[in-house]
Amino acid sequence: MFSSAWFSRRALALIGAMALAGCTVAAVEGLNIARDQAAYAAHIDAARAGHPAAQYQVGNALCCSLTEGPGPFYNTPEAVAWLCRSAAQDYGPAAFRLGEIYSGTTVKGVRLAREATGLVTGHTTNRPVAYGWMSRAATLNQPHAAQKRDEIWQAMSVAERERAQQMANGQAPLLCTWQEVGRAR
Repeated sequence: MFSSAWFSRRALALIGAMALAGCTVAAVEGLNIARDQAAYAAHIDAARAGHPAAQYQVGNALCCSLTEGPGPFYNTPEAVAWLCRSAAQDYGPAAFRLGEIYSGTTVKGVRLAREATGLVTGHTTNRPVAYGWMSRAATLNQPHAAQKRDEIWQAMSVAERERAQQMANGQAPLLCTWQEVGRAR
């Protein structure tokens, strides 16, 4: 059978592995923040000048905080504002990203700490708005947009589908900013 010393060694090994994993998550998150700050700095002037690709890069760099308000760097409302400016100029990646954000997929890449916290705190979602943006992204020939749009459709109630159709076909305004989408919930 197994001795208590064997169990103690295994427990210590497990605790050590968990501690290393925590350090790895912190290191990876630090690299993500540095990368996003560099992307922001590289694109902010062009974004302010109205270039949709730069506006998308700035919005994507600022996206997304765990809370709705501003944080030390990530700021979801500001990120969405930049993405809205870009999408208003028919920049497909921005429309797709807005669809992701409003479907609840705010964190991208290997952002384990923020994604884990998001699972605990929840994400702000508005499926009709997400559907509208994924429909726009599909119209702008964004890869995977039609598939994501259809997945969102399947998750909606009948009432949500009606609102989504109205936004997608122009009978109702397609909401964009964090504040107006939040008010519509």
